[in-house]
Amino acid sequence: MINYLNLAKSIDFYEEHGFKRIEAPWLVPPCIDSITKPKNKRHYMLQHNDKCLVASGEQSFLYLYLKENLPLGKFQTITPCFRDDRYDLYHEKYFMKNELINTENVDKFHLEEMIETAMNFYRTIVPNRENLEVRETEIGFDIEYFDKKDFAVELGSYGIRECEFLKWIYGTGCAEPRLSKVCEYK
Repeated sequence: MINYLNLAKSIDFYEEHGFKRIEAPWLVPPCIDSITKPKNKRHYMLQHNDKCLVASGEQSFLYLYLKENLPLGKFQTITPCFRDDRYDLYHEKYFMKNELINTENVDKFHLEEMIETAMNFYRTIVPNRENLEVRETEIGFDIEYFDKKDFAVELGSYGIRECEFLKWIYGTGCAEPRLSKVCEYK
């Protein structure tokens, strides 16, 4: 079950670390959806307006930047995420997420700063915070929660991307219900 208190805590935490909260659209055109969507995944297309349900607030930010409705800076937003992914205990077809973006200072130092900030947030929530680890992936970094049996759950993904109109650092501030499920796992 989605723990909205964790999402609320994440908003307050990231605001204290310079991420301004904004409301962002939950629907974007397919051209925006395609910027971050893996090629083998489908769009969650709505028929009445030919827009897609977002897979992440990252797409919402991109749409706002493209429409010139958001300046450069550090922002956070809560959106649902609709994914064409496998379904299991820790992966849902849809969930809620606080997404972070930094478009003002896009470099390795600021990516590492975002990852450390997110780690500090997770340390305030998860049991056994020594079980948090940053792992490099093909496209960036993940923060994972693991136990002694090599069980690992990704809590968030972080990296630098660019498209024809913007370069940015993206990151997960809090994804629910995954964070709650990790906390219940203990």
